[in-house]
Amino acid sequence: MSLRGCISLCFFIPSKVSLIMKDDASIFWETVKREIKLQNITHEWVAMNSGISFNTFQGWISKGVFPRVNDAIRIAASLNTSVEYLASGAVQNNNKPIDAICLNLPKIQEHLEIIKQAVKELR
Repeated sequence: MSLRGCISLCFFIPSKVSLIMKDDASIFWETVKREIKLQNITHEWVAMNSGISFNTFQGWISKGVFPRVNDAIRIAASLNTSVEYLASGAVQNNNKPIDAICLNLPKIQEHLEIIKQAVKELR
């Protein structure tokens, strides 16, 4: 479907678009609530720490709407997580970068020894 077709679809079927957005927002807020519970903090604390009034924060949750991007970023930072995680509810697998670092540790250590030796020779 072309962009024009998508725009037409959104224009003619706004209820369908808002339903899709509400489902996505539901995932966001359910993940936020799960994190609040796991971290043993309060909605009030997250709102305050994010620089958002508590009434606004609660309104977004009860209406099931996404916050603006800058607000979502601040909410994610308050929860020490990413917007991507809050929006999807999926935990990323960070093992690959860690595995790559572990594989490269001997090379890194070797380079550090070379640098140390070069610094000694400069003195």
